Amino acid sequence: MVSALPAMSDESSALASDSFASLFEAGPSVGRKSVRVGQTLEATIVALGKDNCFVALDGKRQAYIASIELRDEQGEFTVKEGDTLVAKVIAVDSASGDVRLGKSFGRATSVAQFEEARNARIAVQGKVSGVNKGGIEVDLGGGARGFCPNSQTGPKGLDPNTLVGQELSFLVTEIKEGGKSIVLSRRALIQEEAREAKARVLANLEIGKTVKGTVTAIRDFGAFVDIGGLEALIPASEMSYERRPVNEILTAGDSVEAQVLAVKEDEKGNPKVSLSLKALLPVPEGFTPPAARSANAPVKFTIHQVVEGAVVRVESYGLFVQVDGTDGRQGRGLVPAGETGTQRGADLKKLFPEGTKVTCSVMETGDGKLKLSIRGAKNAAERADYESHKGQMAQKGFGTLADLLSKVKVKK
Repeated sequence: MVSALPAMSDESSALASDSFASLFEAGPSVGRKSVRVGQTLEATIVALGKDNCFVALDGKRQAYIASIELRDEQGEFTVKEGDTLVAKVIAVDSASGDVRLGKSFGRATSVAQFEEARNARIAVQGKVSGVNKGGIEVDLGGGARGFCPNSQTGPKGLDPNTLVGQELSFLVTEIKEGGKSIVLSRRALIQEEAREAKARVLANLEIGKTVKGTVTAIRDFGAFVDIGGLEALIPASEMSYERRPVNEILTAGDSVEAQVLAVKEDEKGNPKVSLSLKALLPVPEGFTPPAARSANAPVKFTIHQVVEGAVVRVESYGLFVQVDGTDGRQGRGLVPAGETGTQRGADLKKLFPEGTKVTCSVMETGDGKLKLSIRGAKNAAERADYESHKGQMAQKGFGTLADLLSKVKVKK
């Protein structure tokens, strides 16, 4: 279905014409691509108007978005000319080709528009008018009533009573009684927006790029950072050039700027992003970085050698650890579940989250296969402590227990 676009004011039309003329005179024309209602697009803002803001899509195609969608609660614009915005196609005028963008339809005015909103997964707006046992009631205007089940009102634990009186956006999931009763979902809209934000951030990430974010959680092995809808990890080793606890460097809620170290996928295909604070810090005087190692250079280990590394993958049968100072599979070893030093059947994912720093001893090497043991490293450390203590006692003249007993005089 094609929706007619509202007429522009003379001021808005003139503003659009002048802005677009100057914009397209500045550069070559590119081919126009077809757009469809419900499609998510990126566009560059070229003019801010009282009622509408105008943007450049492709070629000489004009698009606009209602100014109210780009203003804050105080009525001030949250964007400026030259900024890029992301919005959905709300309507396309088949005669002029003009495109209307928006974050939602606003108040739908007909059953046909509710159907279009449902099919194109475009949000509609409504005012929460009440709460009943099953969910919240929403006034959609024009006599249309909406209902959003409790399971779809938002995050778990949300008190629906706090939503009463608020004007909110929802996705339409079902249309009943000829459009008089509309089933809605706010949770689905929040999840969809989060997925789109994550995809946009991921598409623009590259190794070495500097990003900004907010610390969401602190762990012994690092800090989790929200970089615009996508969670990234700053490992403890990438905090600073000094060995300091993570909670002495960052706290939840801190704003940080970091460099992208790696962008990978886990075994389920989920993105994993690693960041570094250290990479943006000046190198301390006298600091000598570890020697760079070629990715193809052989990595040599010896049996019983003690090494440090970070957990990079957790399976039911053990942990995969990347040894510090190595890259690739040759420096990645398996710590079998029985060598983790935990009780049988323990949840390894909870005990050793990815990024956890561990100390291991080398059990086996050869053919690119490396087997490690956390338990072995602990035993080796305990034996070393014991030997050191025994040596100190001998130096003080106590000797061994046998030596002491041999000196005891037995009374007859």
